Amino acid sequence: MSVNNKTKFFYGLGFISVGIKDVLYSIFVFFYFSQILGLDPIYTGSATLIAIMFDAISDPIIGTISDNFKSTKWGRRHPIMLMSAFPLGISTFLLFLPPSGISEFNLFLWMTIFSILIRLFLTLFLVPGMSLGAELSSDYDERTVITSFRIMFTTLVSPFVCLFGLIFIFVPKEGMSTGLLNIEAYPKFALLCAILMVCTIIISVYGTKHTIPSLPKMNKKESVGSLLKNILVAVKMKSFNSIVLFTMMIYIAFGIGNSLTTYFLSYFFELDQTGIAAIIFSGGIAGVLSLFIAPRLGELYDKKKAVIISTALFGFFMSSPYNLRLLELFPSNESPYLLISYLILSTIGFTFLWTAMSLANSMMADVVDEYESITKQRHEGLFFSTMSFAYKLTVGVGYFFAGILLKIIAFPTQSDISEIPPETISKLGLIGGPMLMVIYLTSIFFIIKYPITKVRYNEIREKLNQSN
Repeated sequence: MSVNNKTKFFYGLGFISVGIKDVLYSIFVFFYFSQILGLDPIYTGSATLIAIMFDAISDPIIGTISDNFKSTKWGRRHPIMLMSAFPLGISTFLLFLPPSGISEFNLFLWMTIFSILIRLFLTLFLVPGMSLGAELSSDYDERTVITSFRIMFTTLVSPFVCLFGLIFIFVPKEGMSTGLLNIEAYPKFALLCAILMVCTIIISVYGTKHTIPSLPKMNKKESVGSLLKNILVAVKMKSFNSIVLFTMMIYIAFGIGNSLTTYFLSYFFELDQTGIAAIIFSGGIAGVLSLFIAPRLGELYDKKKAVIISTALFGFFMSSPYNLRLLELFPSNESPYLLISYLILSTIGFTFLWTAMSLANSMMADVVDEYESITKQRHEGLFFSTMSFAYKLTVGVGYFFAGILLKIIAFPTQSDISEIPPETISKLGLIGGPMLMVIYLTSIFFIIKYPITKVRYNEIREKLNQSN
């Protein structure tokens, strides 16, 4: 079926909650627990990694439940998506309200428990939501448009939320070099984020409810044995493996970069809150640009080649500010051209990152059809729970390695920039530049093996149409 823009709009709207969660963890959570509360970076990274272990269980379970759920009025996906809203908001707020005076280990437990809950409740929305996107259309190119709407909303609104927080909530007190050191601001900002997450999920669910009658239905409820057999079929599919491994490599680097964003911008480039907010906006601007670029590249080069091109470009541009600084070719921290130079390179980098991710998710929807042609069953929930888990696993691994990297370079906690040795700050550039670029570019090796072209997909669709 063809999907109108209003439906795409409401579908994408719910993923604002994912973007808000991402900006919380990339800018605020790691910094809050390590620099503000003094939690050892190994503890902060470990808390996220432990939460990921629970995702290993929850993601496929929720995906399978979503595939097999039956409701005449609400379908398979919408009830579970709606169920996520309030628990996700409450958990997000409580993450930033640890009891005062607790030991470091208890603080670690607090971060771990609420990281687990946030990820669990986000999974309740994310996995059925991604599955819904694959079900809205069977058109090869339109699927890329739908995933582009999802990524646009994921990336567009959270920078505005962050900017509002940095200007109006994170107000520095006397003696503070940045408002990010204001401990009282974090619960207030978390409350704002929680309210927005709850509202956007609810609006998205009701805004796409009209599509339920036309969505694909599960042919029959499967036994555990049958499901395990079909999982083995998926694991043996070259198309499935290439997408998952590609995504994992991208998000390992993204997890490291995300968790260290505040360190990079505050210490390596010495940007103030306004500068940090401007850089964060580059991701939002890029989300809008990718909405137009991803479908065009997919049509022009086919999806696999478009992903390879996009990955090479974003790997180069995302790491350019750090690599150029190491080569002494980037404006100094005192230069008036620093911010605009970083903003341009970051915007280009994020544009091709979101383009690559839009295309990769569209490709996974095609893999689901290939799987159906083999097994006669549809398992969007199972497949996209794998994508969700790959994302959360590797971002979590990235957070864990970020903590280890900070320990390796002996980066101190609860310290002002004036107290940190310049050689320690310089080592951040090696992480943000050469190291992350190598990981990004390595991911191309996996996507090269993806076998589904547009011609092959049309053959799959013809086979499915004949059997239905």
